[in-house]
Amino acid sequence: MFAVSFCGLALFVPFSISGANIFIMLGFVAALIGIVAVPEIRARIFEIRKDPMLFGCVILVVSAIPSVLMSEDISRAREDWESYWLLLIYFLVAYNLTSPKLRRTVFWILFGSTSLACLMAITQYRGGIDFFFIKIAPQTHRPSGTLFTMTFAGILCQLITVNFSILLGHRGVSKTALATAAGVAVQITGIILTLTRGAWVALLGGITSVVILFRRKKVYFIAVLLILITAILALRDSRVQRKIASATGMGGEPTEVNVTTRYVLWDISWELIKSHPILGVGMGDFTIEAEKRVAERHVETTVDSHNVYLQILATRGLVGFIPFLYFWFVLLRSLWRVRQGIASRSGFGWHYVTGVMGATIAVLIGALTENNIDDSEVFIAFMLIVGIAKSFERCPELHTTRSTE
Repeated sequence: MFAVSFCGLALFVPFSISGANIFIMLGFVAALIGIVAVPEIRARIFEIRKDPMLFGCVILVVSAIPSVLMSEDISRAREDWESYWLLLIYFLVAYNLTSPKLRRTVFWILFGSTSLACLMAITQYRGGIDFFFIKIAPQTHRPSGTLFTMTFAGILCQLITVNFSILLGHRGVSKTALATAAGVAVQITGIILTLTRGAWVALLGGITSVVILFRRKKVYFIAVLLILITAILALRDSRVQRKIASATGMGGEPTEVNVTTRYVLWDISWELIKSHPILGVGMGDFTIEAEKRVAERHVETTVDSHNVYLQILATRGLVGFIPFLYFWFVLLRSLWRVRQGIASRSGFGWHYVTGVMGATIAVLIGALTENNIDDSEVFIAFMLIVGIAKSFERCPELHTTRSTE
């Protein structure tokens, strides 16, 4: 059941949140059955008590309770708070994905489904296709699908960062290396088509982090070359040119309403932080409080601040923000230790964990302009890849030999 649930989750993350939820539930059912019937699984589950992430997750969840209780919009506050159950995906994957073969299978399914979703997006942009039973409708603005609608580009930037790290791990030309390169190229094309500038910056930050972590001159050269080629090709697209110009008012383009909305919301968020620094205004009350302060300033939405850090400070105050920072500190430290514990720097495991560290940086950068971490689609994908990274601790051969997995 674990194999089915993990493979199904990897397949549906780029396509369907409903499909992903089904396989998450299947995984939890398998874990519950295992705790009762299989001593080995029960022993693994009990190991969670020693995981530093457990305390980080618990304190994060508990710290949000005061802001939930004080909210006027208690239903939304409770809904946002209950979404923290997604943190369990990390523990489900980290402590039950024990087979090296299954781990690789899950990775390549996720890689393939992401590439397929991006190919569909490119097809939409190029006019669609209607060939027998294959029908993909054209889309001239932004491709449809979970990976491509606004904030959900945050899924794609983290997956590309991981895949880029795996690509750098190939030291020669092989079928696998060529397939990985082709997939990464398709995925980068896909993220450009999202027209989500925050995701572009997040991806650049994630890739830069990976390159720094590799500490090899050859990798620096390859990365710079790929980034330059991508930038040149992207800037040939008139839509990309307009999107960049509208962010700054350059080239005669008026500043886009999405940009001005963020400026207004960030200013309002700062006002809320100054007036409610300890507990915030309430986890579900950002819209209520923002509407009181919008006045004549035209904005497209007041759902959230479009900045996770400001959102948490404004709605939960320092009581919620400090545990939030602690959670990410514990996570990065845990990933660093997993990476340091892998003997071979040339193997799949080392490159994967390095990529997840870069993806974490990408998610945190993306959080500067989008409320990405609070979106269940983004968080499911992130918890999945982080859980896979942590699962490498359950692969003894990586820690005792110099061979690859």
